[in-house]
Amino acid sequence: MTSVGEFDLPSGRGLYLRELRQYLTYEGMLEGLPTVERNKEQIEELVSEHRDNPYPGGPYLIRPTEAPIELPQDDPYPFGIPSALPRVTCIGRFDSLDPARDRSRDFSGLVVIWFQDDFAFPIDPAVVAQLLAIDWEAHAADMEY
Repeated sequence: MTSVGEFDLPSGRGLYLRELRQYLTYEGMLEGLPTVERNKEQIEELVSEHRDNPYPGGPYLIRPTEAPIELPQDDPYPFGIPSALPRVTCIGRFDSLDPARDRSRDFSGLVVIWFQDDFAFPIDPAVVAQLLAIDWEAHAADMEY
């Protein structure tokens, strides 16, 4: 990473974080516990919400690690398997000054969704490692100014 919000992929391609939206993952959850089932729904809704927005195609999801929520064995939770995602949901809009595939276009872009324990900055180092491993040419959309 060269400076805040700038990343160099192993291929030499530069990425620029143009927008970062963050919020508490369970903001608005008034009662009960998060569950594996609800987390799956929440992630699916998030990906669906960012499909073709603002770039054509789907966003890239960096799969979160869920943490089991331990409860007494004699009192199972009736609404699913208790499990928590990291505390903060992050949606980043990244651009590259070069197209991914179509050289007649001006630049390429991709929305990346990830979860981390604290608000950025910094972006969690494990997330940065996964961000740098994205196959940009396969996932980013080519755009015109």
